[in-house]
Amino acid sequence: MPNPIIVGIDGSAHAWRALDRAAEHAARHRLPLRLVLGAHFLMNGGSIPDDVLGHLTAEREDLLDEARQYALEVQPRLDVDTALVPGDAGHALVKESERAALIVVGSRGLGGFQGLLFGSVGLYVAAHARCPVLVVPRAAPFPPETPDEMVLGVAGRPGEEHLIEWAFAEAASRGARILALHAVGVDFAAPRTRLVEDMELSAALAGMRERHPDVPVDQLVSDRTAAQALVEASAHAALVVVGARRRHGAAGMALGRVNHAVLHHAACPVVVVPPRD
Repeated sequence: MPNPIIVGIDGSAHAWRALDRAAEHAARHRLPLRLVLGAHFLMNGGSIPDDVLGHLTAEREDLLDEARQYALEVQPRLDVDTALVPGDAGHALVKESERAALIVVGSRGLGGFQGLLFGSVGLYVAAHARCPVLVVPRAAPFPPETPDEMVLGVAGRPGEEHLIEWAFAEAASRGARILALHAVGVDFAAPRTRLVEDMELSAALAGMRERHPDVPVDQLVSDRTAAQALVEASAHAALVVVGARRRHGAAGMALGRVNHAVLHHAACPVVVVPPRD
């Protein structure tokens, strides 16, 4: 059985937005959809009375069933299952990521402090999941209203092949074009400098262009910082795709300042792709 698309369910508006995206993605890729709700009360080791435990469990199972019925209404051919799992939402989703094709979460930040739009659960999942994580911000338009362009952030580091491969395969499934963006964050002292950066970007994309000749690709080498360039490009994109580096000697990814800024401020959904193990 193929690895499923996992979406976190908690009854909030941001989770329903994530469910819309997850159902669309699962249907387009012909993958099963799994709805996961983390229940911390299931870890209390008998300290909750049975009647209260039963009520809490039934309440959350009803929520999962409601979400499942909704997913089947919008995508009737989906294979959908649900899971009420012990633990908080972040740890539950990271555990599920070990056998997932994609994790989908909604942004939950309050949005009132310096424009931050992303919550702690989403950050934890993006930093620790073993598969790509799709983050859906509040203002993101819903398909089919989305543009037909994806933005791919290419940092020029070793090990970005999996990131580029994921982005090209996703663009092919959407019939979208790719804007491959490499930002250097400094003014170009000479035209030759921009030319060299553009040639290196072309070299990084060459193999995927050959494998996906039907995916149109535009290249942009920007003198903006990576965070500025990606956030600005997100205003006209269906998706921004960025990579993360594995931390040395520690669990999880090093999201870095750029990914944090993009996750907090992007106008469209963002996918964080971890390196291949």
